[in-house]
Amino acid sequence: MLALAGAFPVGSALPVGSAFAQVGTTQLAPLPPPRPFDLELLATSPMPAIIIPPPAPVVPPASSGGQPQPGPDSPAVAEPEEDHGPEWRQLAPGQKAGAEPDFDPDEKPERPGISTDPGTSLACLPAALKTALDKVSARFGAVKVTSTWRPAWRARRGSYHKNCDAVDFRVPGVRPRLVLDFARALPGIGGNKVYWNGILHIDTGPHRPW
Repeated sequence: MLALAGAFPVGSALPVGSAFAQVGTTQLAPLPPPRPFDLELLATSPMPAIIIPPPAPVVPPASSGGQPQPGPDSPAVAEPEEDHGPEWRQLAPGQKAGAEPDFDPDEKPERPGISTDPGTSLACLPAALKTALDKVSARFGAVKVTSTWRPAWRARRGSYHKNCDAVDFRVPGVRPRLVLDFARALPGIGGNKVYWNGILHIDTGPHRPW
C-alpha cells in the first residue's frame, strides 16, 4: 500500500480503470454535472424590497380658537345616529331642499292595513311603534313596512334598528311629509325622518328630526 501511494505524485489526478491495468498512466476523473439552472436563478434574483410606511403626521393645534385638531391618536369621530348612505340621502339628484320626496300619487296599496316587505317582521317592535303603525294605517288606509330590526353589520352606530326600536315604512299614494306630520305627533314617537325616496322613519328615542 505504501509503494502504491508513492507511485503518484502529490497533486496529480488519480488513475482510473480496472485494477490500474496500465501502470504509470493517469486518467482524469469526469467533472461533476453542471448546477441546475434554477439554482443559478435563485442565487442571482434580488430579494423583494421591504417598504416601511412613513409615520402619520401630527396635526398642530388650530391657530384660531386654540382648539387642537384631531391627531393620529385621537378617538374616532362618532358616526351619524342613523343611516346616511347613498340610498338614504336627504334629496334625490337635482332635487331642491324642502322639496317633496318622491312618491306616486296614483300608487295603490297591495291591500289595506299593514303589510311588510319579505323578511321583515313586526313581532319585535315595542308597543308604541305598533300602535303608531295602526293609527297611520287607520288614518291613511294602508302602510307598507320596509324595515324593523337590523343586524349590527347592516346598521350604523347608535341606530335604533339594532334593538328593533325603529321602523321604516311608506304609505302608497300619500304625500310622505303629510304622513310624517301625523306620525311624529303620536305618543311614544321620538326620532322621525322622511327620506328622498318617500320612506319614513320613526323610533322610540329622544324626540328629534334629522
